[in-house]
Amino acid sequence: MSRTEQELRQLFAGTHGMPTGAAKFAALEEVIRHADALGLVEFAFDVRMSATRTYQHSWAPAKSFLTFSWCLAAYDREPERFAPGHERSLLWHFKWMVYNVHQFPEIPLQRARDLVDDMERRYRRGGHSMHAVLQHRGLVAESIGELDEAQDFYERMALTRRDGLSDCSGCVPSSQVRTLVALGRDDEAIRVGEPAVRSGCTEQPQWINSELLLPLVRTGQGARAVEAHRTAYRRIRDNPHHLGELALNLLFCVRSGNVGRGLDLIERHLSWLDRARTPLTEMEFAAAAVAVLSRAREQEAGTVLRFPTVEGRRRPDARVADLAVELRERALAVAERFDARNGNTFQSSRMEEWMAAGPIGEPTPLSVFERDLRSRSGERIHRLVEQVAARTAAGDLTSAARARAAVAEALLAEERHAEAVEAAEEAVRELDRLDLTADLAACRWLLARAYRADGQGEEAGRVLGELLDSGEWGRPTEGPLGQSTEGPASLPPRPELESTLGDWLGYGPAAAARFLAAARGFEAAARQEDALTALASALNRLPWAGQEAADGLLAEILKETEAALGRAPGEGPADSAAPATATVGLLFAYARRLRVTGRPAEAADRLRTACALLDAHAAPGAGSDAAVDTENDADTGTGTDGDAYTGTDAGIRRGAVLTELGAVHLDLGDPVAAEEAALAALALLDDPDDAWEELFVIAKALRARGAGDELAAFLADHDLTEEDLDD
Repeated sequence: MSRTEQELRQLFAGTHGMPTGAAKFAALEEVIRHADALGLVEFAFDVRMSATRTYQHSWAPAKSFLTFSWCLAAYDREPERFAPGHERSLLWHFKWMVYNVHQFPEIPLQRARDLVDDMERRYRRGGHSMHAVLQHRGLVAESIGELDEAQDFYERMALTRRDGLSDCSGCVPSSQVRTLVALGRDDEAIRVGEPAVRSGCTEQPQWINSELLLPLVRTGQGARAVEAHRTAYRRIRDNPHHLGELALNLLFCVRSGNVGRGLDLIERHLSWLDRARTPLTEMEFAAAAVAVLSRAREQEAGTVLRFPTVEGRRRPDARVADLAVELRERALAVAERFDARNGNTFQSSRMEEWMAAGPIGEPTPLSVFERDLRSRSGERIHRLVEQVAARTAAGDLTSAARARAAVAEALLAEERHAEAVEAAEEAVRELDRLDLTADLAACRWLLARAYRADGQGEEAGRVLGELLDSGEWGRPTEGPLGQSTEGPASLPPRPELESTLGDWLGYGPAAAARFLAAARGFEAAARQEDALTALASALNRLPWAGQEAADGLLAEILKETEAALGRAPGEGPADSAAPATATVGLLFAYARRLRVTGRPAEAADRLRTACALLDAHAAPGAGSDAAVDTENDADTGTGTDGDAYTGTDAGIRRGAVLTELGAVHLDLGDPVAAEEAALAALALLDDPDDAWEELFVIAKALRARGAGDELAAFLADHDLTEEDLDD
């Protein structure tokens, strides 16, 4: 199917907000293919430059070789055809290509050297510093075992001025530290790398902290190494792009005597090997994992690792001894390919050293339960930590795991959020290994709350989503209202957790879908007011336009809303005011959605019904605008202590309903009724500063009925212009 240039530009613009992955890759490649077919050279250049950046910062940097080469050739043919900034961007991309090319053993070594030679020629021609060139020559030399050359390039770079094409103040020290570690200069590596820990680069501080782990352990700075590991892992645990840094964290676990932690990381991240960023990172992760598995095999060869489901696939469980053999073969097979390319045995020897690595000195406690938690806690936490130790020593692993969860709960209650996260993570791992399903579900909910309290909102949503979608609950709620909502007794009811996740996800189809699931669950539990409020949230959380993928979900929510309103209380006695409030909230949200979807007459009917309900159930003596709160987009969910609460998605004041009704009347071509409704809403406001929506409806109504003089006076009185009405 052919596309127009405008369609291609729109498709390209849409890729900017897409998450990195196969869908974004495919969209970019489609734009490139059609742009080439239409002969849009400058546009195809821009798209390829964007694609190069995307590939570089993903787990698929090999794709960037083709896009970069095309752009470089196009620029060399007709440099005058492109904007002045394009040359600088190409010179910056050269660094990425040199950084990547030596990590693929299939690419001849001479080609890598030719590439860095070309980079140097272009930098010199443009009058740029050799700082970045020397840095990348050193990286290539270090990767092929030419350590004397790597040292020479490092020392020359240290004496060369930086310029605008040098890497940032975080990434330069990170690459320097890697070279210094290879040269055995640990103290200097720590001194050089320390400033980068505080860098604001997107690659930092996870890169530099990972590079510093082994130097810190070897120089006896275990406490600093533990903090570096914790800081780095928080930033790398959700992105396969960081497989290489994760390998260094695995080696740290071996060197610091934390084999159990290493096994946890292998279980969680072994699937990343299926899309290793480069053969070099594949080899290093496999070898570092072997080091962990070999130490674990010495302790208990029969230990079984259980791997999570990732993208619908799950690796079979594996014994430590068997997995060690498999990964050893994999690491050495890649190392042999590097050796054949490099003409030496540097990489295979290096990987043998990695796989034979053992602890250095006394173990450095990594678990929160093995540090000074007891000495810094009150009586309750101190007693619980003692229970963990005593029950573990006695072999009662089930009770020990439950005690870990109790410690996490206590730490969360004391607002020691980071420690609560660590304790809950350990409890989850132990309960999972012991197959304690109900306890595990409750502990995952605890972990989600701890993440949320610690400011790790994305992790909190991930954990809660996995809990709700896991086999511990059965399939996610779906289908007609009335489906069963059974779940583990120690958890809040499932609908409350669905609402909480919708709240945490913010706005968009995913949040709306969770609120819809919550509404169905509440209805099944005969909690009608909560069901109505959750449906209002589902309507409010959907995008208003621009996401066609949400259209099917919107249709589903609208259908459920109609059915729910058919069952909702409305004309009952005054003591049914609370359910009526929820009904008003849903009517208001429904009306707004009907209006946007081109059904203003139906929207008007819903808003009139809402006004009638507010009048019928107004609190005595409170006035017709005081029945409920003023917000209409607040959250619905469950608090961090697990108690359900209802936000104010259902809480709509009468003035807001009247204002929306006025806007709908404008859509229906009845400016007189629109003005009347907005004036009634304006009269209910206590603060004139809150009257912008009402003022706009009134002004638009005056304009629509041709009252020019009256409109001019109104605009002047309220410091508005006619142009404001068209914004």
